Amino acid sequence: MVFKRFLNAVAGARRPETTVAMFRQAGRFRDAGRFEEAVELVERGLKLDADNIVGHLMAGSLHAVFREMDRAKAEFERVLTLDPVQPRALLGLARIAMEQEENDRSAELLRRALGRYPDFPEAAALLAVVTTAVPARPSRPSSPAPVVQSDRLRVPSESRETLIARSDSTLVFAQPRGPRSGELATRTAHLHRLAAALVVRAGLGALHHAIIEGAAETTYLRTDGDAMLSLTFGRDIETAAALTHLERVWTNCRAELSSQVA
Repeated sequence: MVFKRFLNAVAGARRPETTVAMFRQAGRFRDAGRFEEAVELVERGLKLDADNIVGHLMAGSLHAVFREMDRAKAEFERVLTLDPVQPRALLGLARIAMEQEENDRSAELLRRALGRYPDFPEAAALLAVVTTAVPARPSRPSSPAPVVQSDRLRVPSESRETLIARSDSTLVFAQPRGPRSGELATRTAHLHRLAAALVVRAGLGALHHAIIEGAAETTYLRTDGDAMLSLTFGRDIETAAALTHLERVWTNCRAELSSQVA
């Protein structure tokens, strides 16, 4: 009897890990912010089962976290070759299209998802946003953007990237500032309009704060509907400390912008 239990234990120890278990663990890693470990498990699982829909959906979501949008799109499209109306794949592609301001394409994908699963709250909410709730991007003003002095903002040294923009996508301040700062301001303004529309649709009032988690860093956003401030930190910073920095810089930002209007 003891010998039999020993053989069973050895057999259990040698039993190969299933792809289901890999993807389940990868999901836990992803939800805990352990994205690199999640990617490793997903890649291993897809090597064992190249047509696994769950694996490709997870791969797509992880590529989106790392801002590898072309690769994320390819994963979701791969799923649709296996199941042409897979709702999570359609939702993933719709989110990418929405972020790229292809609202008509996003709406088409969301309607396909809802045609398969009418009770799909995420798809219904996004469809309402891309079809009715998000205003068109305002035209840029003819007046130049205000000049903001970085020393008056008191940007924390821990901030990897600081951005101030108007809701019409006008870049006010960027640190560091580079050739793509204007593009980043445009993208931030677009995401702000989308998020604001979702918050209003949920009955939560106006959007004032947002936290955007990425694979290696987290961005904290503060807005009054006209101006937007974002600070990006490494993931090792405490949320309370990041929010304290955000509120201090936001107060200084408002003071700077108000003084120039006056």
